[in-house]
Amino acid sequence: MKRKLVLLLILSLTCSVLFSFAGERGAKLATTANDLSGDGQKIVDFLLDDWGQRMHSTSISLAMENLGMKPNDAVRLEVGEHFRAHTDLANNLKWWGTNNYILSNDEKLIAKYLINTYTDKKRIPELKELSKEVGIPESALKGQLNLMAQAGLLQASSTEKLGYVLADKFTTWGGPFRYNFHTIRQEGTKAFDVW
Repeated sequence: MKRKLVLLLILSLTCSVLFSFAGERGAKLATTANDLSGDGQKIVDFLLDDWGQRMHSTSISLAMENLGMKPNDAVRLEVGEHFRAHTDLANNLKWWGTNNYILSNDEKLIAKYLINTYTDKKRIPELKELSKEVGIPESALKGQLNLMAQAGLLQASSTEKLGYVLADKFTTWGGPFRYNFHTIRQEGTKAFDVW
């Protein structure tokens, strides 16, 4: 397991360096549609500017934090849908997969655990197990699972104790790196994500 994590980290960092220009080309400060709320537009503008910086691949939730906004799943989904409809706005969206930007870092951990458990053990974990393994209280997990279902990674299920199953497209939903992320926090600068 440790070797696998090291290899994933090396692959992620190598690809980040190789494709560090991903945000430099194609980023536009103006979006192509007026289908966003005021907060949604601020987030899109922030991200398109952020992705223009070498190696930046910041998520929607981290952009909201950087802008001083309170977490808001509806706005996060709104921006995610906008990016799905306009992947031409930035190379990050084309290369890394729009869906990765919708999920918060905690939700990426949840997604990885759900997918790995299903792939390796052919089962969906129960809420208690998931909570223990990802270190998130059950009460918080319920809201995050609901958002992941609204985003399209999960589907409601009455047959699973968790209440959800993975969507049919779960193997490709997360793009090429399947929920790998690293957040860089340095004093005096805004935090940003890299893959």
